[in-house]
Formats: sequence, C-alpha cells, structure tokens
Amino acid sequence: MLVLAGVGNASAQTIVLKSGDIVPANGLTRNGDSLMVTVRNPKNGMIGQVGYNVSDVEELNLPAPDALKYADEKVAFGDFAHALSQIDPEVTYQKTLRDIPGNWWGKTALVKIAALLGLNRMADATALENDIAANSTEPEILIAARLQIALATKFDDPQQALGAYDTAISQSADPKTLSRAWIAEGDVHFGQHEFVDALLAYLTATVFYADNNPLTAKALWGAGRAYTKLKDVDNATKTYQKLIDAYPRSPEAALAKAELMKKENKT
Repeated sequence: MLVLAGVGNASAQTIVLKSGDIVPANGLTRNGDSLMVTVRNPKNGMIGQVGYNVSDVEELNLPAPDALKYADEKVAFGDFAHALSQIDPEVTYQKTLRDIPGNWWGKTALVKIAALLGLNRMADATALENDIAANSTEPEILIAARLQIALATKFDDPQQALGAYDTAISQSADPKTLSRAWIAEGDVHFGQHEFVDALLAYLTATVFYADNNPLTAKALWGAGRAYTKLKDVDNATKTYQKLIDAYPRSPEAALAKAELMKKENKT
C-alpha cells in the first residue's frame, strides 16, 4: 500500500481511509465494493492497480471536475446543449462514487438538471431531481434541485411561484441557490408591475451574492430594467454599464448595450 505521510497539495486527488492513512487516488474508478487506483512501482516503473474496500474509506478528497465549471458557464450563457454534453459523462462517473463522502455527484447533477431544463426536457430533469432526493446526503443539493424544477414550472398563480422561491430562500445558505431564488422573485414582481419589489429582489442578489457568481449578470439586468420602469434613468444607466463592464460576454450585456443605445438615440 502506498501511503502519504502528508498531502502538501490541497487539490491532490486522494482517498482518506478510516485508519487515518491518506493514499493517492490517481485514475480512480469503482469496481463493485472496491475503489481502484493507478500506481507505479518505484522499483521497476511498472504501472498497475491497487484496490481499497469501500467500507474502509472515510472520504474522498477530489478536486472540482473541470467539466463542472465549463458546463456551469455554458448554462449561464444559455448554451444548454454543450453544457449537457460536457457534464453528462461526469455525472455518470460521479454516480459510481455517490455513496462515498467527498464525491461531486450532487453538484454535477444540479448542472445537468439546469441543462435539461434549458432544453425543455422537464421529465428527464424531474427524474434526476427524484434521484437526488433519494440518494443525496447533502440538503443544499436537494434544495437547489427543487428550486430548479420550480423555476421551470409554469405557475397559474404568481403567489404560488413566490411561495416556492421563498421556501428555497428560507432553507438555503448557498449563494447561487439564494441568488437564483431572489432573481426569480424579482421576475415575478416585474411581471406583476411591482417594480419596487422587483428592484429590491434583484438588488438583494447583486449586493449579497455577487462574488464569483455568473448569475449576477441576470440580477443586474433585472435591476436595470426595474430602474427604467421606475424612471430612475441615472441608476438604470449606471447599472447597465456595470453589467457591461463586469460581464461583457454575457447575453445580458448585449441587452444592456441595446438599452443604452436606445437612450443615446433619444437624446
């Protein structure tokens, strides 16, 4: 058995055993009740595999999959087909590890749900949400999944929609989940011509959950529209410009540029 006395690189892929040992997890795969890792014999350089029984594993220490960030960005930009093609294999792989703490199955599954909903595949998204409910041990993952389904649901009564989003807000501590819920509430209020309430909802997302959050572009766009409806031209202009400067490649930035052009043409 190859054992690390200490792991200097926090992003190293390792397995933490219940014995307290930490072992490298290069080429990690699941084979029944065993986790298989690739190892190199220090004497002859030959490469082989070593297995660890899952019952002996405390947790996994795996870096965030590259596909997760890539697909999340694609979803934010509305490129759902590419997001799904990128994240689907990762969800399949992480599913083999989902009974072991430290896996990324729940987080990758959330991105897959978002991609499926973007492609109007509601039945597939709902089935995956049910899978999360049955198998995820992370409450935040389930809250986020339920919110995503609620966001794709066409509510007859705006109050029903607000109730669903309020549930997520009251239960979650995750910045992305909270920003999604506040933006959705803003959209409901905007649709009901309740522009002050809409503005407050959008600003909540931009003020409290903006750090490293691609959803901030949507919140800024909503805030800019609300300011416009409230005839606050100065703040609308500032908000649109902030959106363009901070998220120049976002779809919302293109919309903001169009709004600023309209204002220029009127002057």
